[in-house]
Amino acid sequence: MEGYFTKFVFSNDYMTMNGLFFKLPHVLQSSYFLTFDTIQQKDWIQRLCIIERQVLQYYQMYYNIQNKTPVYLLKTQLQKGVVKYYRDVQNCYSQPSSYYLKISGIWESQYDIGITFKIIEYRRI
Repeated sequence: MEGYFTKFVFSNDYMTMNGLFFKLPHVLQSSYFLTFDTIQQKDWIQRLCIIERQVLQYYQMYYNIQNKTPVYLLKTQLQKGVVKYYRDVQNCYSQPSSYYLKISGIWESQYDIGITFKIIEYRRI
């Protein structure tokens, strides 16, 4: 993709973290997709959509970007009720999974901006 990518990095005296992480509520799992009830889990969907919007608004304000359209890809996927996730194949027979949304950064093209994200599976061994 042509454009720019801004990576989120948080650091203090004790740790460095790449990205923002949010634990997802209980979802139904199939091969490489998670399914959830958009009505029952409406509150957390709305909160994540607000976070996506606020992150992009802050980015536009901070860098004085007024001519680019925010693209809300996370919102679009969450409202459909199905999202793809990255499966930990090595530990597929361990404890039940937890799922996390990781927001890695912001992409910027000539006309648009949006967040980069993925849903990751975490299993305890």
